[in-house]
Amino acid sequence: MAEKERKFVLRHFPRNLGKGVKIRQGYIISREEVEMRIRQKGNKYFQCVKGGGDLSRPDWEPVMPKWVFDLLWPRTEGLRIMKMRYPIPMRHLTFEFDRFMGVLSLLRGLEIEFETEKEAKSFVLPPGIDGVDVTYDKRFKNKNLAKLGSEELKVLLDEVLK
Repeated sequence: MAEKERKFVLRHFPRNLGKGVKIRQGYIISREEVEMRIRQKGNKYFQCVKGGGDLSRPDWEPVMPKWVFDLLWPRTEGLRIMKMRYPIPMRHLTFEFDRFMGVLSLLRGLEIEFETEKEAKSFVLPPGIDGVDVTYDKRFKNKNLAKLGSEELKVLLDEVLK
């Protein structure tokens, strides 16, 4: 299956988003053409393999047992991200607002998945959400963000949000 997703860096994070879910994910393979990660989302565990691409790319994310996650997690040292995700239904879409934690704590993001590429390409942020589209900026792929320190992130955000 291929995901069709737009990604934004937000200047301002919306208030009153309700209860979020904590996500921690680590990368086992992080290359340009393929990534393999493991993810804990609340009390569920997933393995994810994604192909190369930006707006549209192959994506496979089956559930995995906790013991497998626990076995693999130490292998992701140095390639991890943690964030709180706030999924908000808007129109027929789900806006996933992400507040990153740890060294990425300055970053606020928004991801939106679409049914078709045409829908994704024609999408415009609604009024009141102030963000910059980084869908095609490889520096904002989570696998690349996982490699950044806080100072590198600050320089990157200053450049993109100016």
